[in-house]
Amino acid sequence: MVDELYPVISSLVRVCYPWTEKGEGRPPKVTPAKAAFLIVIKERGKETTYRDLASSAYMERLGISEVHYTTIHKAIKRLPPSFVEAVMRSFGERVSKDGMDCVFDATGVRIRKYEIVIHAGEERRERQGVKLNAAWDADEKVFHASEVLKGKAREYPGAEEMFKRINTSIENVFADTGYAGRGFIQTVADSGAMPVVKPQSNATPKAKGSPAWRKLVKEYQELGYEDWRDETGYGERFPNEGQFGSLVSRFSKEANVRSTHMAKRVVTARLAFHNFFQWLVKR
Repeated sequence: MVDELYPVISSLVRVCYPWTEKGEGRPPKVTPAKAAFLIVIKERGKETTYRDLASSAYMERLGISEVHYTTIHKAIKRLPPSFVEAVMRSFGERVSKDGMDCVFDATGVRIRKYEIVIHAGEERRERQGVKLNAAWDADEKVFHASEVLKGKAREYPGAEEMFKRINTSIENVFADTGYAGRGFIQTVADSGAMPVVKPQSNATPKAKGSPAWRKLVKEYQELGYEDWRDETGYGERFPNEGQFGSLVSRFSKEANVRSTHMAKRVVTARLAFHNFFQWLVKR
């Protein structure tokens, strides 16, 4: 497994920003690129711990020697999630073809933190979680963009920015009502892709600066849901809902972390490993 995963190191070096240190002092033993690699490796196995990483053959491959496992944890904690997302996207781009159909969707991931809630007049401990928003290739099943947020909110205001981070050209974008916003619809249309997004039941075709939104809502209302679904191919979205199920079966529906801060890095690392595995299968 070490030799098979080794190509990810060179990819990380290319996509991660080089380490720069302002002022005096030695650079860290675990640089951002190496930390990104190690968090991806950690998430490949459900029982992999930081202690396991510190004593593994990966450390020698990375040129890291005599480092305590807490040093690895701190390096990962400082790591910007964008580093790991860049790795994920790098492998996704190796698998996907231009003109792909892209699905936007979200799922919840529980973390090891609880809060007290009142239910039927009684106090209960409820496990907290994070929300994973992701965009992936409907055919090749690789992720191209993601964001992990605190809480359980259905609507996601960052879809436009996430869409702009996708480098592979897109033909159709499939998404449910959680992504039905004028700004997102217009951004997709301006890119040359077709926004196949189900509008809310009470949506009006008022453009408000988004002609693509007016067109989408009018077509939906004129055709009705079933005819619109069949004509636009929106039904293709439903088989792709199993994409998150594949993550749960490979990893878990829970993340072994206690904060949203670390969950952002761990969950994104899972997507990176998933893409890497798909690349191994496809190459």
